[in-house]
Amino acid sequence: MDKFKEDQLVMCGRVVDYVTENADSIAASEIAAEQAAEVTKIYTKISGARGGTAKRTKKLTEAAETAHTTLLDLLPALLGPLGRVATRLGDDDLRAAVTLSGKQLRKLRPLAFIGVVGAVLGSAARADVAPELAKQGLSAAALKPLVKAHENFRTAQPATRKTIDERVLSGAALEDLLGELMDELRELDEDMKAFKLIDRPIYDGYVQMRKIIDSGGGKGKGEVTPGA
Repeated sequence: MDKFKEDQLVMCGRVVDYVTENADSIAASEIAAEQAAEVTKIYTKISGARGGTAKRTKKLTEAAETAHTTLLDLLPALLGPLGRVATRLGDDDLRAAVTLSGKQLRKLRPLAFIGVVGAVLGSAARADVAPELAKQGLSAAALKPLVKAHENFRTAQPATRKTIDERVLSGAALEDLLGELMDELRELDEDMKAFKLIDRPIYDGYVQMRKIIDSGGGKGKGEVTPGA
């Protein structure tokens, strides 16, 4: 959502807090109370959807970052010995494939990094290489933490991207829902006008909550305020 819509949503949150805190007073108008409940329901739906996708993305991103850090830490423990094996076998292609610096690895984009690590692990599993690595203490069991970190990163990285894409798609749906929320809020504006006669302080407080504050530092402005 753009900044103005974000500001609208923040304003809606203030209104919902206000009508919830003053529910007993607003109950003086049955219609206003019902409309306030409808506004609260839609706002809660939007807030919950935004929070849920953000938390899922954060969790998956953290998992990918943890796996990436683990791979960068453990991979040199295999690359060095593989270089020695390549020398003993006289395998120039293997030597070239495993001559990678930490700087080179950190510069790789995620999918390229996954491919490079997969190729290194594939080389380590070769029938002629595995026995040589075992002589250096790197059995298949010893390599399990590295294999596991690769699997974790390979799983988490696409999942993170997918969740971000889902958030982009859901953003459009949330904008539609925000439009519905604003329509309901404008109905509540009309219902709250009765409080000019019923309970003026409640009405004045509602008008203040209803102002949209410019998050860019501008002054508050009433997008659609009761009585306007």
